[in-house]
Amino acid sequence: MSDFDSQEESNYLLANRFRTFLPVVVDIETGGFNSQTDAMLEISAVILGMDDNGILGIEQTYFHRIIPFEGLKLEEAALKFTGIDPFHPLRVARPEREVMQTMFGMVRDAIKSEPL
Repeated sequence: MSDFDSQEESNYLLANRFRTFLPVVVDIETGGFNSQTDAMLEISAVILGMDDNGILGIEQTYFHRIIPFEGLKLEEAALKFTGIDPFHPLRVARPEREVMQTMFGMVRDAIKSEPL
């Protein structure tokens, strides 16, 4: 089987498994459980792909820390659980809007490049 045939088969398997949806796993760490009031502190996304044997693997990852919006809550129990100190002087973080736009851009680019 040529490399092209192998890649074509892999794309076919991915298409059948996810029916043209791009598999993306997202993990969000927050300052609590209320999405209306609690700050988002970190986000990561993993775009999955399938190899020639139909095994899922990581194709691309994204991770960033987020500067909490002013006025949002940070529950002490949530911070203790995650171990995140949103005010640590060495914590490199960016505004939520910038982080989300970058992450969604990465996903959009992956969708456009997917040869399904």
